[in-house]
Amino acid sequence: MTEKKVRKRGIGILIFSIVSVWIIHGWLIIKVSDLEKLAKIEKKKLAEVQKEVSEKRIAYEQGVDLGKIEKEMRTKHKMEISKDIQFFKIKS
Repeated sequence: MTEKKVRKRGIGILIFSIVSVWIIHGWLIIKVSDLEKLAKIEKKKLAEVQKEVSEKRIAYEQGVDLGKIEKEMRTKHKMEISKDIQFFKIKS
C-alpha cells in the first residue's frame, strides 16, 4: 500500500473511533439522566412514606390512654401504683 492509502485508512479509523465514542457517550449520558430522574422520584416517595409513618406513630402515641391502662390494671389484676418505689440506692 502506498503512504497515501495508509494515511487515509488511519484517518478513517480515527474518525470512526471518535464518532463511536461520541455516540456511546451520548447514550450513556441519557441512561444516567434517566436513572437520576428515577432516583429523585424514589426519594420523594421515601420522604412521603417516612412522613406518613411519623404521623401514624404520633397518632398511635396520642391514642394510648395511660389512665385507661391504670384503671384496667387496678380492676382486673388488682394492682396499684406506688410512688414510694426505690429502684436503687447508692451506698456511701
